[in-house]
Amino acid sequence: MKYGFCKEFSTPLKTEVDYELIKTIKEAGFDYVEMRAMLVSSLSDEEFDKLHNTLKELELGCFCSCALFPKTIRVTGKDANKEEIAAYIEKTFSRLNKLGAKKVVFGSAPARALDEETTEEMGYEQISEICREIIVPAAEKYDITVVMEPLRASACNFINTLSDGMKVVERVNNERIALLADTIHMMANEDNPEDIIKYKDSLKHIHISEMDRVMPEDSYSDFVQNVLNNLIKNGYDGTISFETKNGDGLDSMKKALALLKNTFNK
Repeated sequence: MKYGFCKEFSTPLKTEVDYELIKTIKEAGFDYVEMRAMLVSSLSDEEFDKLHNTLKELELGCFCSCALFPKTIRVTGKDANKEEIAAYIEKTFSRLNKLGAKKVVFGSAPARALDEETTEEMGYEQISEICREIIVPAAEKYDITVVMEPLRASACNFINTLSDGMKVVERVNNERIALLADTIHMMANEDNPEDIIKYKDSLKHIHISEMDRVMPEDSYSDFVQNVLNNLIKNGYDGTISFETKNGDGLDSMKKALALLKNTFNK
C-alpha cells in the first residue's frame, strides 16, 4: 500500500507550488504527494525543474496526480478540440512521467460538465472516444493509468456515481482507463459502499475525506469506515490519498496517516 496526500484543498496556492506543504507531507511520513496535473503542466521549464529536483532531494514520490484538465480545455460539447487535448496530454503526461507518476485522476468538473446541447449519451461517447484515441496511446507511451473520478452532483452534472464511472471504463475497455472511489463524493451522492466490492477489479486509486474536506484523525464516519472495510475485504493494496484540508498541520497529518495505516494493518 502507498499512502499519499493531495495538496488540492490544503493550500491557498493554486497556481504555484506550495513547497512548505510538500516538506510537511514528507515529514508527516507519507509515501507521495499527489500534485495537480494542470499545475504541473502550467509551470515554466525552470519551475518544473525546481519541483522535480525538490521531490528528488526529499525522496518523496509523486505516484499519483489529480485534476487532469483545466477549465480552459473542454472534453465534452462542441468546444472540445482534439488537437488541443492531444497537445495538452502529451506535455502533461511527459512531465508527470518525469516526476514518477503512475496514475492520473480524471475529475476535472469544468472540463467535462455537459452543456445544454450535449446529452448524457453524447457525453459518454465523446469522453470514451477521447480516451480511446488520445489518452490511452499517451498513457501507454508514458506508463500511466488514468482513473475516472465520479464527482458529486453539486460539483458536476456528469459521471457522478461509481456505476457512472464504470460506463466509461467499460466503453473504452483498455487497462489504461480505470476507476477511482472518492469517499466525499460517494457520501454526497449517497453512493452504495458495496460498489467498492462490485467494481474491485477496476478500482485502482482511492481518495479519502470526510464531509467538508475534514481529514479524519481519530476515527471515521460510518460511511467512510464501510468503504475502508470493503477495501480491506477486497485485499486492496494500491494507492490511497487524503484529499482534505490539513487540520492543524503536521501533527494532524501524522495522526491521520497513523489511523489509516492501523486500519489497513489490523
